[in-house]
Amino acid sequence: FAPVASVLLPCLIPEKKALELLLTGKTISGIEAERLGLVNRVAPTAELDAELESFRRQLLDKSSAVLALARKAARLPSRTGFEAALREAERLYLDELIKTEDVTEGVQAFLDKRDPRWKGR
Repeated sequence: FAPVASVLLPCLIPEKKALELLLTGKTISGIEAERLGLVNRVAPTAELDAELESFRRQLLDKSSAVLALARKAARLPSRTGFEAALREAERLYLDELIKTEDVTEGVQAFLDKRDPRWKGR
């Protein structure tokens, strides 16, 4: 159970894909992350520094004051909803999930390097 991801992913990518990733724990490639809109671009390791420098130059050519205000304004709509949703996800995690037998089993299975035997409680 990933409280932050469970709130953030459905805001960033299609809900069905977010649910698939959250429920399966599947990892995705950088190319898939770009296709879903989780990252803006993907670059081969050999070209990463050049790609970063290009992006840095684009930002440095702009007014830092205007960029700060634009960033603040762009985040306004999501803050109230996101923070309330995150608080609820954290409450679920701390008040409900942590108290289940399956949490104890999951941690023990991880430590024992074995598959967990879920009980659904």
